[in-house]
Amino acid sequence: MVDKKTFVQRSLKLIDCLKNHQTDSRFFISLDEQEWTEMLAALKTDRLMFLTMWCKGDTVFVLFLENGYKPIGVRISASMNRYLALSSVRPAAIIYERMIWELWGKEAMNAVDLRPWLDRGLWNNCWPLSEKPGPVLWPPERQENPSVSHLLNNGGEITVIDPSNATEKLPVLWRFLNMGERIIRAESVYGYTHRGILSNLYNRNSLEILPLISRINALDSVAHQIAFSHAIEDIANFVPSLPVLRKRILYSELSRIAAYLLYLTRLFRVLEVELVASRCDLARELLMRWNIHYFGHRWLMDCVFPGAVFLGQENDKKRHFPKKIKYLIDQAFNLAITLPGLGDYLQNMGILSLKKAIDFNIGGIVGRASGRDVDLRRYMSEYRLEWLPPPNFTKGDVDARMQLWFVEIKTSLNIIDILLREENNEEAFKSSQEIIIEKLNGEGVGVCEGVQGDLWYYVRLEAGVIKDVFIRDPGANQAYVLQDVLKNEHFDNHVLIKASFGHLVTGVDL
Repeated sequence: MVDKKTFVQRSLKLIDCLKNHQTDSRFFISLDEQEWTEMLAALKTDRLMFLTMWCKGDTVFVLFLENGYKPIGVRISASMNRYLALSSVRPAAIIYERMIWELWGKEAMNAVDLRPWLDRGLWNNCWPLSEKPGPVLWPPERQENPSVSHLLNNGGEITVIDPSNATEKLPVLWRFLNMGERIIRAESVYGYTHRGILSNLYNRNSLEILPLISRINALDSVAHQIAFSHAIEDIANFVPSLPVLRKRILYSELSRIAAYLLYLTRLFRVLEVELVASRCDLARELLMRWNIHYFGHRWLMDCVFPGAVFLGQENDKKRHFPKKIKYLIDQAFNLAITLPGLGDYLQNMGILSLKKAIDFNIGGIVGRASGRDVDLRRYMSEYRLEWLPPPNFTKGDVDARMQLWFVEIKTSLNIIDILLREENNEEAFKSSQEIIIEKLNGEGVGVCEGVQGDLWYYVRLEAGVIKDVFIRDPGANQAYVLQDVLKNEHFDNHVLIKASFGHLVTGVDL
């Protein structure tokens, strides 16, 4: 037993202190209030990476990442509905503290930000996921900011763009405080596509919910399927065969290309550069037709299962990627980088700094364009390192994100070509091993490098039934940090900057 008074030792890193602590769970270490306070103090100087946090009953769970990819967690009882906030030392926790307060009714004391995230003021009787329903004292009285009043008195104005406005493509409400044509403050309000996904997953067989997992986010459907399947396989201590894993790579890269082409289409239509937008749009449509012909679904839903994959149409064993799609993508890229003045216009616009990307654990295209080269595909044994050349973008502006989309599309095309050449016959996918879901007990973690970045699933099963689950969608922190990116930008550019992030609202709203 570790002495509670010396839980965090100055001579050791925090990760070593956590490993030395007694634990009764595979991933989580139970801390009391004193140990939680010591951990928060240590995190001020320690570099342990925060991943996500959520709640179940009276317990708050937090996952960190050792060496950037290995999960290790802590948990603390919040029986009095309060706990010390983590956001003061890990800004990436802000979004999750807001979610926990609204869904479970556990308040983070001294939190950086507890504004409504999912609740639009309609949850008047109880917190939706709380095990102890009671009256909700939410939302609190809105705090007046003296600087806002000062700006309004000196000629500033507030602009509100809500989902009913035809100019807003996504179901998000935006409030802008402007001084002249410059954005002084930007605030986003999400939750309009909140569907109660977590509550629909509890107490259900893990095979029964596979169609729902596929449809949480259409653009990132494959990543959700793979991450969830990895979590189930982690519980079963099951390693799929290499051909199955390679098939998952194929689905993942096809999904990535389709999403990036959609983002590029939106971006260039905002710029009114139809020459590029039309080619990206046509390439995406041809790709999705190819998907449905060979794999039965435009969005590649219902293609990945725990321990297995959908093989595709039996009468089409030899597949060749359409050359016309590659030709259209090459054309679009060449036009984009040679259009006079376009690069100069997009540079130094909507900059996300490397420090901000690190503080908020921003991955995917948005993080890599800022110089934070985090790609979990490099940690997955089924990928080869030579398939994934490191990006050389560090400016973090709209131009870097646009070019990196094209670069990663070409990387995915190369991977697909290799996989299609090496694809084995159908017999290679058959295996005598199988996962018996009804016998599974325990907890597992799964991950996939999705469209927005690293998508994580935590799942706890009892006899194959889900007792706890949480989805860490990378778009949540990207949506939050976008507010800071828009500060001091020209108001007319806000639509373009938002399009360059390409974040997916449905994954953020749960």
